Amino acid sequence: MSESALQALSDELAIRRVLDEYCLRLEFSAFDDWLDLFTEDTVYEVYRLKLNGRAELAEVLSKAPHGTHIGGPARIEIIGDNAATIQNYAFVATSSDEWNVGWYDRTLVRTANGWKIAHTRVP
Repeated sequence: MSESALQALSDELAIRRVLDEYCLRLEFSAFDDWLDLFTEDTVYEVYRLKLNGRAELAEVLSKAPHGTHIGGPARIEIIGDNAATIQNYAFVATSSDEWNVGWYDRTLVRTANGWKIAHTRVP
């Protein structure tokens, strides 16, 4: 296997790990560990809100209901140091009958600290 093929596999595995950790860290880790999956200047678009940077993201999403967050399979397209992903999800709140399903449309970037989420859109 060529070096470029090995690098592509390594990148895809690292990106999949970030997407998996997105849901798991929401459930089992400190909120700051979840925030570490994002770039400092991340953009997060959800429920007609556009959150700019980790601070805004933390302010809004730290108040979101707790529950079970299940990420489905992801399609990943890597172009150099950027990756475009699409992934479905299901969320069921533990404190109420609230639930929702949808899609994450994300852009990840390669950083000195590995792949990070730069932009998330939840249409």
